[in-house]
Amino acid sequence: MVMNKHLLSTIENLNKESRPETKNIDEAKITVNESIGRAAFYYEKLRNVLDYQDERLFLKNAIKRIILRRAFFGAKDSSARLLQELVWAKYFENDSIPQSKIEEVGSILRKYDFIRKNAKYKAKSREINRIVFGLAACEIENLLAPPLSRENFVEFAKSIIAKNIEISENEISKENLDIQIEILIERFIFKSDFDILRFKLLRHYNKYWPDLNKDEAEELCANFEKVMGGIDEQINLNRNTYFSKYIRRYIPAFSIIWEIINQNGRNSGGILQDEEKLNENAKAVIEKRNKNTFKKVIRAVVRGIFFVLLTKVFLAFLIEVPYEMRVNGAVNFLAVSINTTLPPLVMLISGLFIKIPGRKNTSILLKVINSAVIHEEIPFNKLHSLTRTKKRGYILFNTIYTIISLIIITLVVWGLISLRFEIVGILLFFLFISIVSFLGFRIRATARELEIKSTEDSLFSGVMGLVLLPFIVIGKFLSEKWSEYNFTLMFWDFIIEAPFKTMIGFLEGWFYFLREKREDFE
Repeated sequence: MVMNKHLLSTIENLNKESRPETKNIDEAKITVNESIGRAAFYYEKLRNVLDYQDERLFLKNAIKRIILRRAFFGAKDSSARLLQELVWAKYFENDSIPQSKIEEVGSILRKYDFIRKNAKYKAKSREINRIVFGLAACEIENLLAPPLSRENFVEFAKSIIAKNIEISENEISKENLDIQIEILIERFIFKSDFDILRFKLLRHYNKYWPDLNKDEAEELCANFEKVMGGIDEQINLNRNTYFSKYIRRYIPAFSIIWEIINQNGRNSGGILQDEEKLNENAKAVIEKRNKNTFKKVIRAVVRGIFFVLLTKVFLAFLIEVPYEMRVNGAVNFLAVSINTTLPPLVMLISGLFIKIPGRKNTSILLKVINSAVIHEEIPFNKLHSLTRTKKRGYILFNTIYTIISLIIITLVVWGLISLRFEIVGILLFFLFISIVSFLGFRIRATARELEIKSTEDSLFSGVMGLVLLPFIVIGKFLSEKWSEYNFTLMFWDFIIEAPFKTMIGFLEGWFYFLREKREDFE
């Protein structure tokens, strides 16, 4: 059997990524004091709980956060300090990043700083900073941890999926269809966010990227709003549409194939070319993933509970308690207690009723994996249109759902007023119940990542879904806005993290000075 060229490139590049570089082996590396850096490592763990992002985004988000913070305070030596902080947080091993990377990172930061200062964009400077520093973080992450094998694998998955899609060019061009498939693969398999997708599309539309000259940079700045608007339109085009749901059916199979390659490295070629070995390894990965799903769900629930508690307590002391003292002269401890304990309880209950796909799902999944690798095709019906005609009765059912949602929200508001909740307490109740409902929905989706055929919900989960669905919809909207206007995170990043990292940097410099002094006397 001749292996798919993209799959072969995936394995070859994965081997290169896992093999340490032999050139410049004696080059000086970035070294930190591990004892002092340990405090930064634990801080990073806590900070990631607060942000509640997928683990695959931690490195990119850390880079973006550090750049934003240091730019806010006008720091000049961002490249060296950025790499130092990444080693402190153990994103990279101590004494593993060559010091030559300092200048390379510095060059990237200077390029994006030029774009940030010259971009023609009607939005506020804060929005420009968020976009530009997000792109910079992606390019720096790619420099420090090149995703070559991942990009090859996306091409492999796209080449197989595209065979099942026969949409007229009158509906969508071949180029845009390829882009849409790639965006959805990145989202579903690798959990790519807006920053990563923007960076990929920026490189796609600008072949000179990232090595652009001054004239090309000025041209980009002059058309920045148009370029980014077009990119964002592509990213949002098929979000939560029938087309995205169709692509989602393929993802479990490709996710397992990706894991087999990562686990076996250079040996995965022989496995993927042997049907018996492929089935054996795929089954082992599926069983392992199913076993680990429970742990993953518990970890996600715990992270969610900590996220809610930390942010809720912060907002309670900042807003709710002072407001009630000012309006009523006393604190309604019942309201504060409900607002503090109910959201984590909802999160916990959401985690307890999550189901993991069973044996029937595993059997179907193995057939799809076999077909994708051995025959380079997927045994699903072909897709002939981006849209799907809504079934009869949709408008009626949507109207009934809207009425039920309004009744549920009205009853909740009435109940809170009966318990003498003030307006601030009611708003915080909806804020956190909606967010945890959405987080619970996301955790449920995580548990069903390998589900290739939808399973029926129980009566209880169906009723709970109906009750919580209005809150999930609100929570989705709030979560997107929360990442943009999360004042709790801003407080941590600028009031706590900035002096904390400054103190660690000072202590490391002090210990380095003392070591040099001791060496002078030896």
